Amino acid sequence: MISRLLFKIIVSINIIIGFAGCIILEEEDESDKSVITSGDFQYDVYSFEKNYKLPGRLQEISGLAYWKENILLCVEDENGRLYLYDHAKEEIIQEIKFGKKGDYEGVTQSENIAYVIRSTGKLFYFNIEDEPDVMKVDLPFKSSNDLEGITKGHKKDEFYIVCKQNPELLENGVEGRAVYTYNVKKDKVKTRPYIHLTSDSFKDEIKKAGLNPSKHMPFLPSGIAVHPITEDVFLISSVGRLLIVLNKSGSIVSMAPLKRSLYRQPEGICFDNEGNMFISSEGRGKKGYILKFIPTRIVGE
Repeated sequence: MISRLLFKIIVSINIIIGFAGCIILEEEDESDKSVITSGDFQYDVYSFEKNYKLPGRLQEISGLAYWKENILLCVEDENGRLYLYDHAKEEIIQEIKFGKKGDYEGVTQSENIAYVIRSTGKLFYFNIEDEPDVMKVDLPFKSSNDLEGITKGHKKDEFYIVCKQNPELLENGVEGRAVYTYNVKKDKVKTRPYIHLTSDSFKDEIKKAGLNPSKHMPFLPSGIAVHPITEDVFLISSVGRLLIVLNKSGSIVSMAPLKRSLYRQPEGICFDNEGNMFISSEGRGKKGYILKFIPTRIVGE
């Protein structure tokens, strides 16, 4: 009797474990949420057009921007060099030394001027085509803000800078996550954030998208880009593994999960003039790489 009872108990436990495993498997499968939308553009973040494997020098690629033609601007997070990567040739065509060793996390450009942000708040900018006369600006951020990305804004001379961690600037009391506006001509950062995401509202947005907040929070942005056609703002997060799209008013309009098998450590995002999306990922012991995504267009009825 005892052995038969024990057998029944073991079978029951195995059935329960198996059922629980199915539930977990179902929760983790978010492939049906892989499409992200921006205006008439749709991107399937699980289906890339091309995977560019980068040289060892860019194993720790931390920032990405589009310059012109087939050239992407890349920064590695330690050595103070800007790399010009021709994705048609699949090779680095130029290196520019602009600074000492440091934690460089974001890059963008405007009118052939490259702008590189360091996590502690120092901004470097220089002409890409000439021998660089490097300008340095100390922005009013602290190391606790942990700046992670910079991109051209919607207005001339304005850039958007995203904080990965503490979003408070000059004791403005902001909590959650924030993107600030910097005017390079006036050398001024607006104290009020351009985009402000509170934890509670962001949690609600994740639920609304049919995703599990426990899998995608905390959301710690690691890259930012503005779509060249729709003008939506894209934020990507390695921690939380999420890509979100916000309109010009700062409201979330779309989001998609990033599976670990495809995105080892996504750190950079940018678009070319046609709206093709590029996402860079650090190698985590392997080669760094850049994924290219070609959008599909939504056809109206």
